[in-house]
Amino acid sequence: MSIFQSGQIGNLALANRIVMAPLGRARSDVQSRVPLPRVATYYSQRAGAGLIVSEATHVSPNSVSRPGGSAIHNAEQVEGWKAVTAAVHAAGGRIFQQLFHLGRKAHQGRLPGNALPVAPSAIAAQGEVETPQGPQPFPVPRALERAEIPALVEEFRQAARNSLLAGFDGVEIHAANGYLIDQFLRDGSNRRQDDYGGSVANRARLLLEIVDAVIGVFGPGRVGVRISPHFEVDGIGDSDPAALYTHVAEQLQARGIAYLHLIEPDSVEPARRLAPRLRQLFRGAFILAGEFDRARAIRALAEGRADFVAFGRLFIANPDLVERLRREAPLNPPDEATFYSGEEHGYIDYPFLAVG
Repeated sequence: MSIFQSGQIGNLALANRIVMAPLGRARSDVQSRVPLPRVATYYSQRAGAGLIVSEATHVSPNSVSRPGGSAIHNAEQVEGWKAVTAAVHAAGGRIFQQLFHLGRKAHQGRLPGNALPVAPSAIAAQGEVETPQGPQPFPVPRALERAEIPALVEEFRQAARNSLLAGFDGVEIHAANGYLIDQFLRDGSNRRQDDYGGSVANRARLLLEIVDAVIGVFGPGRVGVRISPHFEVDGIGDSDPAALYTHVAEQLQARGIAYLHLIEPDSVEPARRLAPRLRQLFRGAFILAGEFDRARAIRALAEGRADFVAFGRLFIANPDLVERLRREAPLNPPDEATFYSGEEHGYIDYPFLAVG
């Protein structure tokens, strides 16, 4: 199997097995979080990917990150995203929208009414968060009340409806990287005593309720889930990740969703890799992500660890990454200073390969 070979995700035929990973670039409008014209240009430039997964997009005004981060919880934002999906489709591409909620990794300085961020339990993330006053330690969040959880699930359902209105081909539920759904999954951050805490099945309940809600909007063939079992940098670790993600994979398989997107770099020791086991349990499309280059991606497919490989940083600096990988051409180096700022510079002005 080649990364340049056509493939299938759900009921979508894709031109190749190269996925553009979700990459927050903070280039939407600072106040409204509506995608600006440059966002449509950015994604359409990268439409050579078999599938684009959009930057993580807030489902609620109570989940607010750095200025310029994107959202999909009101009509104005839907209209802005329509221009993005239209541009990608006009360029021959396919695009899913990644939906997420920050949970404890928000800061009250950016939330309405300076409200505390919410989480499964009142346990702060380790590290610092950017605030209007500069970097500060993550605050101790407020534990969600049991009665508040249905409204949270509804926020994801409504966000999926908005994604559908905006013209996305599907949605990816962001259950990775220490954000709210991930916080519920892991026993390092979830110490609840109700039916959303304790056992693996209870801790996975929120994710699965959200998946079910989103399936009700798009159907299972247009829904994916992203997970990151090895992510621990903010103190979110789990005591038995193999048991947790085995259960998650089994439950997602039972729902017949389009794909499972696993962040598992090649640097993870083979004995700790979960891809072989999870791919046995989940028989939909399997996407692997994590610091892949051309050679590692080819090897991962050849070893049967994945059906598709997602590239992140390489897509930032190489809008024509698929063609560069195909030709084994030199890659543009990324300018890290413009990852989250710079307007058009470092966003839509990276050079393409010369024609011919």
